[in-house]
Order: sequence, then C-alpha cells, then structure tokens
Amino acid sequence: MASTFAIHATQHWTFQLVLLGGRMQLEGWWDHSGALQDDRLLCSAWMEPQQDPQTVAHALMEHPSCALPAAA
Repeated sequence: MASTFAIHATQHWTFQLVLLGGRMQLEGWWDHSGALQDDRLLCSAWMEPQQDPQTVAHALMEHPSCALPAAA
C-alpha cells in the first residue's frame, strides 16, 4: 500500500509513503525536467509511527540517503 504526496514550495521532489508489513518507509525522488538520467535520484528513509512525514521528507531532501539512479 502506498500514498504519494508533494510538499508545497519544493521543486522537482515527489514523495511516497510505503507500508511494508509493520514498517513504514518514505521514498522520495528528485526529477528535474531535462535532467540527465544520472541526475535523477531515488532516496528512502525508514519512519517510526510517531514521525511526521513532512519532517522526514525535509530531512531527506537536505541529506539524501540510499541515493540510487531512478529506473527509466
């Protein structure tokens, strides 16, 4: 199960909350229009139930983790 959202005033970032069993993961991807394939990033962070998704998303944008090239 997944839920996708964007944060106002952030450009080129989209986020998705993914429920995996009893755990929740926030995935974020940065896709600048016109970016080269190598410039597209997919990042993720595990979340605790009490954490605010927007707070985790801002932290992920500032310090990307698990950065991988996004699949075309």
